[in-house]
Order: sequence, then structure tokens, then C-alpha cells
Amino acid sequence: MNNYMIYVFENLIKTTIVCSLGICLLLFLKRYVFKKFSKRFNYYIWLVMVFRMLLFLFNYTVIYEVKEPKENTVGNNITQIDISTDNNLVLYLAYLWLFVTIVIAVYTFIKYTRFKNLVVDVSYSIEDNDVNCIYKNLLKELNIKKKIELRGSDELISPAGMGLFKSYIFLPDYPYSRDELSWILKHELMHFKNKDILIKFLVLSVKIIYWFNPLVYIMSNKVNLDCELCCDESVLTDCSLKDKKEYALALIKSIKLSRNYNSGILTTEFNKTSLEKRLDSIVKKKGKSGILVLLILFTLFSVTYFNFESISFDNSNSLRNIGILEKSGADLKEENDISMRIVN
Repeated sequence: MNNYMIYVFENLIKTTIVCSLGICLLLFLKRYVFKKFSKRFNYYIWLVMVFRMLLFLFNYTVIYEVKEPKENTVGNNITQIDISTDNNLVLYLAYLWLFVTIVIAVYTFIKYTRFKNLVVDVSYSIEDNDVNCIYKNLLKELNIKKKIELRGSDELISPAGMGLFKSYIFLPDYPYSRDELSWILKHELMHFKNKDILIKFLVLSVKIIYWFNPLVYIMSNKVNLDCELCCDESVLTDCSLKDKKEYALALIKSIKLSRNYNSGILTTEFNKTSLEKRLDSIVKKKGKSGILVLLILFTLFSVTYFNFESISFDNSNSLRNIGILEKSGADLKEENDISMRIVN
């Protein structure tokens, strides 16, 4: 058990170092290079980093031969003793990380469950036929087969979606115009169509596991903003300038009414500080898809799953310890002789 904990923790540290560099690289590329690409690309490119951080246990070791002089054997043995001594500290840190991770995970789960139950319990069915008609037409337009229940809510002032398995869209009791309501509901449904709640849960899992890494929190904030920009772009595909203006006005109205609440699990979390970026993005033309760049980055990060270790083929004892060489007949005979002496 202790050896496995050390193995897990060492993989975690290796992954957080590699991915911290990756996050910095992505932030740089998104600022200076990826501007010409679509918002969808800039959003989903984060998944390369998210999956790499979640799959930190899946590392593969590649062993290659290095011939070393026999006189270095004593030095190697001393190094191994130092490493085994340091394992105690690594083990303590591993259990500390596991304890804090479990505490954060339990706290987050309880907080989310209570919040969801509160919002669902105080919500109510919408009886307005016009609203229900607009909603059903949008479901058909976006080809969404999943059951997503539309409910009114006084708990949430701004419209929002919630629920990974049993999904809801909550609409505040406010006199939106027919056009505003259509844009708002289309925006929320687009989040479900893009699987944004699932992605938010994945990012939340990364935050729980890598609670000690400040770059993860920066990445989380960037993912939330890119999520909204991607959704805006998806809603406004092939729309006229007039439609974009109406959508922007509906967006401004919703943000004015919002509490700026950040839960990490709602489809839309309006933030006044990101309004300028979203409005600027709305009027710009859609960028390139960037599929080739995404595949290249995915391939590069796939290399980080491999660990390269050198091993000396002159050191037969080391090779036998890891099962590469079988024991010779002389060694087996020596072991049998020792066993016979013990018995006698």
C-alpha cells in the first residue's frame, strides 16, 4: 500500500510539473497565436490539459540500455540507500495530499448537493404557453434529444442550467421580451449541446486533485470564460449583425440582473468583468477551426505519458530484481545451499 501511494504521488508531482509548463504555454499561445482561431478551438484545447492531469496514473516506462563501469556499483548502492530514506518523507506528503483531497471532494459534493436541492425544491413549473412553445421549438432547432426540464426560479436571478444526469434550465421571473427569451433559452440549450456541464465537472475534478497548484485555478477561470465565448459563437453562427445586436442586449440585461454567483457547476455564470470580452467577441468574425494544431498539441502531450529510464545490462542483480533476467543455475544452487544450512 505504501509503495503504491509513493508511486501515485510521484506520478502526480511529475504530471503537475509538466502540465504547469503546459498551462503557461497555452496561455502564451492563446494570447499571441490562437487569436485567429475559433472560440470553439480555444475552448476545447483546454481538454488536452484537463485529460492529461486527470490521467496522471497512466504513465509508461521505457527502459533503455546504458553500460556503466563496475566500479560505480558502490556509488549506486549508496544512492539507493539515500532514495529509500527519502521515501518516508514522500510517503507523509502523499498521505497529506490524499487527506486534503478527500476533504475538499466531500465538502464540494455536499455544497453542490445542497445548492442543487435548494434550487430545485423552490423552483416551479412554467405555465406560460408562449414560453413553452419557444422552448420546444428551440429543442427541435438544436436537435437536442435529452430531456431538459424548464422551470421557473426565484433563487437564481439570472438564467442558468444545472444537472449532469437530470438536467434543468431555470428561468427567473422577469418580463423578458419574446426575442430576449429566445436568445437566452438558446444560449442555455447550447451549453447542454456542447456538453459544457460535463467539462465543468472535469475541470472541477482537476481543481480538487491539484488543489496545491495555483496555475490550475487560473486555468479554471480561463476555461469558464472560453466556455461562454464558445457558446456565444455557437449561438450566433450564420446570424446577421441585427441578430448579434439583439443577442448582446439580452446578454447585457441578464448580467445586470445577475448576482455574479460562481458555483463552478452552472452552465452560465455571468460575470461583469468578462462582459467586455464577450461583447467584443460577438461582433468579430468566426476564426479558423484549428483542428490540425489541436492534433499536434494532443500528440505532443501524449509523449508525456512515457517515462524514460536507463538501466545497466552489466548489473545482472538489478536486472533480476525487476524480472528482466532469470537467475542462473549457480545462483539457484547457492540459494539451495544456504537453505540447507538453515534447515540443518
